[in-house]
Amino acid sequence: MVVKQNELEQCYRVLELEPGASPEEVNQAYKDLAFIWHPDRVPEDNPRLKQKAEEKLKLLNQAREKLRSHQTLPTASQKQARGRTQYRNYRNPNPRPKPPPSPQPNPP
Repeated sequence: MVVKQNELEQCYRVLELEPGASPEEVNQAYKDLAFIWHPDRVPEDNPRLKQKAEEKLKLLNQAREKLRSHQTLPTASQKQARGRTQYRNYRNPNPRPKPPPSPQPNPP
C-alpha cells in the first residue's frame, strides 16, 4: 500500500498528532479519540450527532490503518541492512577465531 505524504499528514491531523509520531502514540491517540467519538456513547435521541460520531470513527479507523501500514513497512535502507546481515551470516554462519600461531623453535 503506497501512501502519499499529504495523506499521511492528513491521517496525523485526524488523530490530532504531530507528523512522525511513534506507533505507540498513534495507538494511544486512536484509543482516546475512539472512546470520545464511539457511536454507542451518543444518546439515541440525537441521530444527527450519532451519524457524525459514526463518520468520525470511520475516519479514525482509516487514519490508524494507513499509519499502521506505513509505519510497519521497512524502508529501503532497512531492507538493505537486513540483506547485508543475512548475507554475512550466510557466508560465515559460525565465525571462529583463527588459532594462535604455533611457537617457532629457537635457532641454535
